[in-house]
Amino acid sequence: MFEADRPILSSTQDRLGRTVFAKYLARAMLDHQDPQSLVVGLYGGWGVGKTSLLNLVIEELQVAASNMFDNEKPIILNFSPWSYSSQNQLIYSFFRRLSAAIRQTPDLENRERIIHLLELYVSFFTHKPVPKALRMKRSLKSRLLKSKTKAEKEIYGWESGKDLSAVKAELNALLRKQKHKVVILIDNISRIEDHEVKQIFQIVKSMGDYANTVYLLSLDKKLTINAIDRLYGSDGKEFLNKIVQLPFEVPAISKQDLENLLLDKLKKVIAFAYEDSWDSKYWADIYYTSLKHFFTDCRDITRYVNTLSFGFNRVKEVVNGVDFFAITAIEVFEPHVYEGIRDNKDLFTDLVNEAFAVDPDRLSKDKLRCEEVLDRAKHISRDILQQLLVRLFPRLLSIYKANSFFYHSEALARRNHRICSPDLFDVFFRLSMPTGYIPDSEFEAVLSLAAHAEAFDQALTRLNQDERIEKFLDLLDSIDPSKIPTSHVSNIIRALMDNADLFPEGENTLLSFNTPMRIHRIFHQLLRRYDEADKRFEIFSHAIKQTVKSLYIIIHELNVQTEEHTEDEDADTFIPLEHRDFSPQQLDSLKKLSIERIKFWIDVKRLAEHPKLIPILYAWKAWGNKDECQRYVADLVQDDIGLITFLVAALKEPIEQAISKLEVNPEWEKYLVNIESFIPLKSIEAHAELLFEDGYFEKLREREQLALLIYLALIKSDKVKTFPKTTV
Repeated sequence: MFEADRPILSSTQDRLGRTVFAKYLARAMLDHQDPQSLVVGLYGGWGVGKTSLLNLVIEELQVAASNMFDNEKPIILNFSPWSYSSQNQLIYSFFRRLSAAIRQTPDLENRERIIHLLELYVSFFTHKPVPKALRMKRSLKSRLLKSKTKAEKEIYGWESGKDLSAVKAELNALLRKQKHKVVILIDNISRIEDHEVKQIFQIVKSMGDYANTVYLLSLDKKLTINAIDRLYGSDGKEFLNKIVQLPFEVPAISKQDLENLLLDKLKKVIAFAYEDSWDSKYWADIYYTSLKHFFTDCRDITRYVNTLSFGFNRVKEVVNGVDFFAITAIEVFEPHVYEGIRDNKDLFTDLVNEAFAVDPDRLSKDKLRCEEVLDRAKHISRDILQQLLVRLFPRLLSIYKANSFFYHSEALARRNHRICSPDLFDVFFRLSMPTGYIPDSEFEAVLSLAAHAEAFDQALTRLNQDERIEKFLDLLDSIDPSKIPTSHVSNIIRALMDNADLFPEGENTLLSFNTPMRIHRIFHQLLRRYDEADKRFEIFSHAIKQTVKSLYIIIHELNVQTEEHTEDEDADTFIPLEHRDFSPQQLDSLKKLSIERIKFWIDVKRLAEHPKLIPILYAWKAWGNKDECQRYVADLVQDDIGLITFLVAALKEPIEQAISKLEVNPEWEKYLVNIESFIPLKSIEAHAELLFEDGYFEKLREREQLALLIYLALIKSDKVKTFPKTTV
């Protein structure tokens, strides 16, 4: 539901009760019987609905015309000078439009003569010849007597044998005989250039004493007077009073009418998105205390509703509607405040509330930050804006209304999809926030949470849910490690290690690292805050013991550390002993701890489900008990699901290629080592063939089917006849 910023066209769209005035004005103009023309003025500021009122007048003129005899119907010219440019173009276009309106009145007596005189009149003003099609038709005798060359000669007003006053007098005499009223409506006078304002009034003045002619001029009185003052030096008000005989002030739209118009439009948005879930009580609290004061005219409403409709349709199912309506009003009318809210997530949500709820120093700093955002307001009073923000973001109560009682629950806010919930905050800014964007203030706020292990862990989870964790890791990798207190290092390493497997893995390229390597760099920088290897070992071993959500990151980290311990000084990964994070003995101890974590995952029956199963098994085989590792795999593949799971993990790369290329590649044989390293190939052949021939095969997911097909194809099983096309 989008609306152009345009006026209404008919009385059926009138929500301001102006139809009655428009009807009376239109009838009064038609009933005007004075031999002199009448100039009516509609005065009003920007956005009060002058053009809409003109359209209502035109509608009534057309209704009246439908009830008149053909020889009495008014000639109506609706002219907007804003559509034309340059002095001559404006005058020429006006008279051309007037001539066209007269030509469309077939019952006009002496129509051809009136058009001819009018064209001569135009020629005097514009210094352009009369168009050939609009010249008076000559008699047959005249055409025979005059030569063709002379007949085709261009005709100017001053060559007609009449001066301007004679043309005007004859035209006026002919118009006085007509029953047709000429009604000329000129809109948007205040929008044109000063010299064009002058041209409009010259037109009105030049035709000011034509009979049966009524003008209706729409303008902003103040702007028009200023334009005349600039043209003539002064007396703009007196000049306007001489031109306009009957002025009407179009009042500003009343607050009540404006409110009715806004609510009428918003009902359509609400009905489109919600049925029974709209919180009317919360809306009333937001709207009547703050939001209603944002709107001053119809154009405000149009801008707001268009912006709201565009964004709301894309997030309506996941946001609180009242909150979205409110934040959109701030976006439209106070964009700098909107950006300030967007860029200070920690200030407006419960992101850091638990950690700093009663920290006076923190609250003092937060107030200064909030005051800076409020000071950006230009359109809305600061007090009203503050009132709105406190309702949208209950955390601000601790800053502005510390002694007031107000029940607020983060769990309730999340359930109601409120903007104050840190989990949902970013959704409200999807159309303005670049993907992965983390303002400096939010980064610093999240980093400050490292003083509290659980709070920092939750913050990482939220960043991952928002798909911004990679940007956070990038910023963390770029920061000067000395700016992070050593007391925070342990919590940061522990939280990163516990969440890393849940993060997007990313890709290793010539210019960038994937997530595990990024985290390795961060671990290294943080550990180097301590000079003692024993302290580094203590922190890292504690983190491994506490990790329950991730496993591969431990294996990856210790593999990288192992490469750095290589004895080959020509190797690219070699690092001198004094620059290593751990001693060889400490590294061995960490590997034993990693085996304990692998066994923990086996105990909770999660190891087989890990997407990095094969690298983890390789680590177990290399650092732990090889026989135990192989027994685990042997037990795993006894089960149908276990065998399929193992094959999917072992043949991951061939499966990815098969999905896109749809054919077996003989080079895939090298991936059989991922199976042979843990169990003989032939030991699972019969089981795999049985699964392939069973009707259950058709119920498997695509990757699972491909795992069986690729394995059987690579071991040359005669059970696989074709390699069917897969779905991409």
